[in-house]
Amino acid sequence: MSTEHRPKMPLAMRNSTLQNSTLRDVAARAGVSVATVSRVLHSNGYVSASARARVEEALRESRYRLNTIPREMRQQRTIALGLIMHGLSNPFYAEVVAGAEQAASEQDFNVLLFNARGEPERELRHVETLLRRRVDGILFAEAVDPASVRAAVDAGVSVVEMGRQLDERTAAVVIDDYGSAREAVEHLLALGHREIAYLGFPWGLREWPAPTLIEGGYLRTRFEAYRDALAAAGIPLRESLLVMDNDDFSLTEGGWPGARAVADAMAHVLDQASGLTAVFAPSDAVASGALQVLYARGLRVPDDLSIVGIDDTYARHLSPPLTSVSHRPFELGFRAASTAIELLEEGASASTVQLRQELIVRASTRPPPGTAA
Repeated sequence: MSTEHRPKMPLAMRNSTLQNSTLRDVAARAGVSVATVSRVLHSNGYVSASARARVEEALRESRYRLNTIPREMRQQRTIALGLIMHGLSNPFYAEVVAGAEQAASEQDFNVLLFNARGEPERELRHVETLLRRRVDGILFAEAVDPASVRAAVDAGVSVVEMGRQLDERTAAVVIDDYGSAREAVEHLLALGHREIAYLGFPWGLREWPAPTLIEGGYLRTRFEAYRDALAAAGIPLRESLLVMDNDDFSLTEGGWPGARAVADAMAHVLDQASGLTAVFAPSDAVASGALQVLYARGLRVPDDLSIVGIDDTYARHLSPPLTSVSHRPFELGFRAASTAIELLEEGASASTVQLRQELIVRASTRPPPGTAA
C-alpha cells in the first residue's frame, strides 16, 4: 500500500539535528524546492541570489542547524547507497545488484554491497555500519527482520525495500510471488499434467534462518501457490512428490540451496514418485540443478518430464530453454535505486510499486507423454 513517507534529510546530512522543522518545511517557507534547499546546504549547484537569501533566512527562522562535522568533510564525502542482500551466489540477486548499480551510476552515486546471508543479526549490523558511513539511502533486497528496516527508517535515511515490504513507512518495489508461482503451476495444469513435483526448501530448515522461510518469504509463498493451484484443480498433495525439508540435503555457503542439494532432492523425488510428469521448481537455479539429474537418469525434457521455473535469470541459456516466470530482477534493482535517489533529491513521497511478472513459455514444457501436443 502507498503511504505518506516522512521527509528525508538531504545528501550529506545523516547526522544533522533538525529542530522544530523539516527540510520540506524550510523549502515551503522559502518558496523553493527541497532540492534547492539541498543545493544551498551543500554549496553544490546553481541557486539564484534571491533564492539563496530566502533559503538562508528560512533556515535561520526554522532553527535548522548542521552537525559539527567540518564543512569540507561534508562536501568531500561519497554520495552512496547501501544495498543489503542475502546470498551472493544467487543469480537473481546478481541482476538486482547490476540494476541498482546502473541506476546509481547514472546519478553519480556509488553502491556499497553487503551480504547478510539470511541472518537477522548480521543484517542489523550491516545497517549500523552503513549508517556510520553516513550513506544517503539503504536498499533491502528481501529484508529478514523488520527491526533492521525500522533502524534505517528511524535514522532518517532514504529506505527502499525490494521483493516485499516489511515496514509501511518505506518505499518498496515488490514482486507478486504468489501470483507468479500460481501462474507457473497453472501452466502445467493447463497442459494436462496432474502429477507435478514441488522441488523446494520451505520452512522446515533448522540450519538456515533465511528470509525465504519467514511469513511472506518467497519459498513459503511459492509453495502455498503450488498447493492452492492443485487444490483448485481437485488434485490432493502427494507426499512422494514434495521436497519439504532439507535436513538430509547439503547446503552451500550462505545457506542457499546448492547444486548438490538440488541434485539430492531431485533424485529423492524420482526414486519415490510414480507417474511423475512435471516438476515445479521455485527458482531457475533449482530448475537448472534438476535438469542435470534428469539428464543423468536418461530422462528427456520435455518428452519425458516437463519443468518450469521462476525468476527467468538464465532460463533462456539452459538446454532446453526453460519455461519460467520473469521477475525482471535488473528492473527491480534499477527501480529501487532510482526511487531512493528520488526520495533524496526531489522530496518524493514513499510509494509501493508492484512489478509485472510474465510467464515465458519455452521448450521445457509440453503435455504429458502419451497425450496430444
